[in-house]
Amino acid sequence: MGYPAVYADLPGQGHARDVIRLLIRPFLPGRPSLLAGRCFQTALALGFAFLWIPALLWSQDSLYVGDYQILGNKRTRASVILREMTLQPGQRVHPDDVAVALAESERLLGNTALFVHARVKPCATKTDTLLICIEVREAWYIFPIPIFELADRNFNVWWKDFERDFNRVNYGMYLNHYNLTGWGDLLKLKIQGGYSHKYEVAYDLPQLPGNPRWGVGFLAFYQRFREINYGAGKDRQLFFRDFNRWMLKKVQLQTHVRYRPHLRWRFAMGLSYKQVAVDPQVVQELNPAYFNQPGTEISYLSLWGQASLDQVDDRPYPFRGYAWNGEMVKEGFGLLNQRNRWWVESALAAYSPTGWGHGFEWLARGRVQLLRTNPGNYDYQALGYGQRLVRGYEHYVVDGMDFALIQAAWRIRLWEKDVSLPWPTWFPMTSFSSVPIRIYAHVHTDHAVVHDPYFFETNPLRDKWLMSAGVGLDLRFFYDDIFSFRWNVNGLGENGLFLQTSFSVR
Repeated sequence: MGYPAVYADLPGQGHARDVIRLLIRPFLPGRPSLLAGRCFQTALALGFAFLWIPALLWSQDSLYVGDYQILGNKRTRASVILREMTLQPGQRVHPDDVAVALAESERLLGNTALFVHARVKPCATKTDTLLICIEVREAWYIFPIPIFELADRNFNVWWKDFERDFNRVNYGMYLNHYNLTGWGDLLKLKIQGGYSHKYEVAYDLPQLPGNPRWGVGFLAFYQRFREINYGAGKDRQLFFRDFNRWMLKKVQLQTHVRYRPHLRWRFAMGLSYKQVAVDPQVVQELNPAYFNQPGTEISYLSLWGQASLDQVDDRPYPFRGYAWNGEMVKEGFGLLNQRNRWWVESALAAYSPTGWGHGFEWLARGRVQLLRTNPGNYDYQALGYGQRLVRGYEHYVVDGMDFALIQAAWRIRLWEKDVSLPWPTWFPMTSFSSVPIRIYAHVHTDHAVVHDPYFFETNPLRDKWLMSAGVGLDLRFFYDDIFSFRWNVNGLGENGLFLQTSFSVR
């Protein structure tokens, strides 16, 4: 007896009925003449038809991804560029999804910071094969840059609190190569004098040849200071300086591995050795609780892990998407355990456009200490350093074990233009043929709290709700160089004009 004719042969696909018969025969009841047996046969046939027919129809309408053609990569290896592509050779893609996939690849390629210009577009379509062209203009990778930088936390502290003291300036030279072998690897050499002396060498290879998901790196530096921040009082840093002695010395050795299983996810794990030594006067007179243990020197190992997710449209200044990163650090274990800290820190940023060139920005960041013992004043930082800042409190530091920070802003792009530079035709630096200039305005508000169970009595901002609001103007130049001019008023009723920089030569 024949099987129910609930399927149809597809043009060019042979006899689908015979194929389905062969597939479902082992599952059929022994007596198909029974009503139950016929119902079972019909259900199986329908199931195979509904699963198979859409796949066949989709394969007929899809495009086969062929080869990539890469133009403009003089140093960067092709595999580094192809690593950022969402479509891979041999893959099939629906025609309606091509534009979105290529735009995403272009965004990921631009976020590597290896190129000043990147474009991904279809070259041609032969029958059902999609050929893709990648056009890039490489950045300038070698930067021998003289160092002239302020040693303080920000420009406002140096200008007002220390009255523009040039003894608080670092000077020297560093050499960065951001694409040393063409694998997107960074080599960093630094020699610094002035306020603090620092000698550093670092290397990071984000993609191993032959295994693009894995990367490795190392870091080594020696640093010494004639001035030391030995504590805080009234939420201000307390310093002691002696030009005839080195008050603080640091040594760090670090190695790490990276893992990138997906275009947007990144993971890293590292092991560090740190040694910190201070002048005896620090622990004998200035602050006996600086290390919270006897002696003038500590040595310890640190094990840390990081994870990040990047879904933003433009990493230096996004308007759409979200990004997350998290970190767990354990200081002190094994034989080198003169320090005992363990914390988890995380940050989430979200960007929502309200129209072309304007939108909202939200940022939430927090840290929790898993070990609640007193670690001393050394490296007891929370808010007031780098990006961990409540805008309007630039002249304060709010240290502690745990913190939570929320920032919100509405931003609008006022002007954008690539300004051509009048270099002669023989000038070799094509990467600097023009300067991309972007100007943004924004209104913002910040809210935060820091928990400190040990030193809050002499620092009134700890365990208090901190808040501020303001307006600002951001100037963006090469790569991720951003200068922010802001007027803020804080929860103490103080207001002023502040300068914040996020400067990088790439």
